[in-house]
Amino acid sequence: MEYAIIAIIVVAIIGVIFVIAKKDSKECEEMVSKLTEEQKEFLKSTEIKFVEKNAWVQDAIVAKIVDKGNKLSIRLLWFDKVIQNNEYNTITIADTSITKAEQEAHNLKVGDSVKMYFAPEKTIGSVKIVWE
Repeated sequence: MEYAIIAIIVVAIIGVIFVIAKKDSKECEEMVSKLTEEQKEFLKSTEIKFVEKNAWVQDAIVAKIVDKGNKLSIRLLWFDKVIQNNEYNTITIADTSITKAEQEAHNLKVGDSVKMYFAPEKTIGSVKIVWE
């Protein structure tokens, strides 16, 4: 009986992960479809500049901004030339947040290009916008 309960819990967790991944994939496809050919080429031609082991800076485009009170949740589109996974050599999503003061100071809006710091092995601060 207890094995059945454990199996049900594991299947439920896998199902939730699958649904979330499918939703993110669909949202990414939708955001990429709204990019112009120039924006896609801009992302594909981005220079990767490693700043530390397994962390780099590259160009990204702001795809979505969501107001979360005193912060803004930002979805960035970037071209994966580094991480050898199922998103390698494709435009994909990265999530970060900034303060409203940062957004106002830099007049950041959807469609803007930014420099993105990306450190996939970090749990906190793995994605940041680098202000120039």
